[in-house]
Amino acid sequence: MIQRTTLLTFAAAALVAGAVHAQTPAPAAADASAPKPTCTKPGDVPGSLASDGQRRTWQKDYQTWGDCMKKFISDQRAAAEPYNKASNAAIDDYNATVAKYNEQIEKAKDAAK
Repeated sequence: MIQRTTLLTFAAAALVAGAVHAQTPAPAAADASAPKPTCTKPGDVPGSLASDGQRRTWQKDYQTWGDCMKKFISDQRAAAEPYNKASNAAIDDYNATVAKYNEQIEKAKDAAK
């Protein structure tokens, strides 16, 4: 009976290991195909010798850049949301399945005693 329990344990481990190895690798953190923001930065902050017009222009450019970046970030998060939901669902399924198999293994061990 101990051999049967050992066999069940190895079979469950093989299933889990096989599932892990079947996954595709995660994309590199600095993926070249990932979109990058095209927002124009406002340049250096005007110094104390700058005119009021230069300061107002810089402030306007700064605000435009900030709004552009916020929109880019929002758009990227919205595009990623379905993938985040899918990965979270897969994690939940994996955890539930492993828990079920672990329970079955424990029952098999108890029955073998």
